[in-house]
Amino acid sequence: MDTGLFPLIFKLSFLAVVATSFVVIVNAVLSAKALGGELGKGLKKIAAGTIAHIVLITTFFLLEKGSQGLLTEEQIRLFFMSTGLFGSILLLVGYLQIYKISKRLKLF
Repeated sequence: MDTGLFPLIFKLSFLAVVATSFVVIVNAVLSAKALGGELGKGLKKIAAGTIAHIVLITTFFLLEKGSQGLLTEEQIRLFFMSTGLFGSILLLVGYLQIYKISKRLKLF
């Protein structure tokens, strides 16, 4: 059994990431349904990017616990690179879409 401080900090930070990501997803989905249009599409992209990163964090957590599954090391690397890139692109495009709308509405 790990008795150091690091495992506790790791578990707490993992729970914090999952909890805040869940709140972002729920907020984005509910807002997208209420808003629709371009702003709703931007929020959906942000929610999808957040989901991709939650999958990455969960996969990392499971790999750290020792469950490798059926994937080889090279396939796991490819999964992390492609999912991370896909999630980051979705987040970036979603935030840019919302930024353009706010510039059009002169919020900034």
